[in-house]
Amino acid sequence: MSTNQLPKIETAVLLLGHGSKAIGANDGMYQIAATLKTTGQFYLVECAFLEVNKPDIATGLTNCQEAGAKRIVIIPYFLHFGSHVQRDLPNIISGWQEHNPAIEIIMGQHLGFSPLLVSLVQERINEALGQK
Repeated sequence: MSTNQLPKIETAVLLLGHGSKAIGANDGMYQIAATLKTTGQFYLVECAFLEVNKPDIATGLTNCQEAGAKRIVIIPYFLHFGSHVQRDLPNIISGWQEHNPAIEIIMGQHLGFSPLLVSLVQERINEALGQK
């Protein structure tokens, strides 16, 4: 079975964000999660945060487990491959998994570069110039 066809009943997606005190700063990630939920492809789609906001990452993982997930696909909602993505997130996740070895964790890539981001940046440039 390919990873695109993982059983919906067992698979949760957990988007990991940095977190922020700024009002509305996490709205984009929540909108992505809500849109993924509407596809019906996954049993559960949740968000968790490294700092400031709740739930924290360990709680987000536990929430997925308690909801019945046997597999959690983690997607770091980070643009750059900085120390949080390289070190902090893996440390937190591996610490949680040591205490929950029955749960399969699949760590996806951070957002990084994608041709889709080039299109988005072009769209933002056009918006700034007043073009559609």
